[in-house]
Amino acid sequence: MRVLEDRRKASSRTAPKAHAKSGLGGTSYLMDQEETKAYFLQIYDTYADDIYRFCYLKVSNRELAQDLSQEVFTRFWQALREGTVMRSERALLYTMARNLVIDWYRKKKETSLDVLTEQGLEFGGDTAEDVTREAEMSEALRMVNELDEASREVLILRFVDGLSPKEIALLSGESANAISVRLNRAMKKMRTRMHTD
Repeated sequence: MRVLEDRRKASSRTAPKAHAKSGLGGTSYLMDQEETKAYFLQIYDTYADDIYRFCYLKVSNRELAQDLSQEVFTRFWQALREGTVMRSERALLYTMARNLVIDWYRKKKETSLDVLTEQGLEFGGDTAEDVTREAEMSEALRMVNELDEASREVLILRFVDGLSPKEIALLSGESANAISVRLNRAMKKMRTRMHTD
């Protein structure tokens, strides 16, 4: 898969070292236009699919997830151009995405299933397998969405985005132990729901 290949390549690369300034908690990179562009493209290639997937699972709308992902990378570009101090690009991107999703939900009005159907929402798929797979994914997503926000977020970050408990802790500002406990409790809730539905 292209995304995995990009990640392997990106993991062996680091940010350009030209004009690095250490700050509290991270490094600010003052780069010329070409260095900035190359670094941005490297980060985009590495994380674009993950950020889109994160947004999609939060909002359940492809176009909106694309818009939110685009906004995340627009803001990341601005942060690079301004020389913002970054400890972890990945953590910054996920924080931006989470904040944009929260902002969207604050502005969102409730929409009924009837309105969505009238707007053309349909289950896609050409074969019975596609429809079955989409129905199973929708059911799993429905069960995840019924969990409390903290449990839902930790499950998505762990099993969809592939972050370790330590990385999730860095993102959330909590301890890795607290994240592991929340993850185990969320998994137990999911198992219980799967056996009762």
